[in-house]
Amino acid sequence: MEKSYGVNQQTKLNDLVDSHIEELQINGFSILNDVLNTQELEDCRVKLDSIYEIQKENFGEENLKKISENNTVRCPLVYDEFFLNIATKASVLEVVEKIIGNYFILHLQNGIINKPNEEHHQSSWHRDLPYQNFVISKPLAIGALFCIDDFTNESGATFVLPHSHRVESIPSSQFVEKYSKQVVAKAGSVILFDSMLFHKAGYNSANFTRRAINNVYVVPILKQQIDLHSALNGKYSDNPFLAKFLGYHSNTPSSDVEWRTNKLNR
Repeated sequence: MEKSYGVNQQTKLNDLVDSHIEELQINGFSILNDVLNTQELEDCRVKLDSIYEIQKENFGEENLKKISENNTVRCPLVYDEFFLNIATKASVLEVVEKIIGNYFILHLQNGIINKPNEEHHQSSWHRDLPYQNFVISKPLAIGALFCIDDFTNESGATFVLPHSHRVESIPSSQFVEKYSKQVVAKAGSVILFDSMLFHKAGYNSANFTRRAINNVYVVPILKQQIDLHSALNGKYSDNPFLAKFLGYHSNTPSSDVEWRTNKLNR
């Protein structure tokens, strides 16, 4: 135990996972290093940019701008299984399971493309569970922000407001200005954070694009951003882990018969 007075208890860490959990619980965020290798990063950049071009063509660039969706790639795992492999990285899920429990689902997966000298709509303070003003003793959701390019001060690395997952509403502008912190991380790292932590993207003044993939894992009582069972046409239904992970067993039944049938078949 650390030298102390009047203290008879101290948290003990058994492994690195415990260290990440302690940081998540107290600070609201933690960094996993070297989750993606060089080849995965190279592939990810190409694939993410390619999918964005498809989505831009499908919806129209001007329409995307009207709703502040430009430079955002929604649900890339529907387009390429590569991104499902990212969402299921063992080192990430190990932490998620230990802090949320063994039944969690993928709430969303979004790609973020921060181009140089362009303002991104993610550069406003927000929670990944938006419009929620409450605190809770155990997290309902954990975000995993995969750094596909280097997160530097110049490239607009994510800002976090430590401990803000423990307050109901965002603090004063003066407090935010004083205590917010920019999280610098190498490409291949993952920034884990309590989804009630206030955070925002920084402004990219570097000479390279900064990409990221945000995966949010939640308890199954929370609705997915996009119905993955429908989006994937039930693909992976025969894989027990993926069917559960993708929320196939958490969709709202359409009738009493469907509800009972689902229960009977489990």
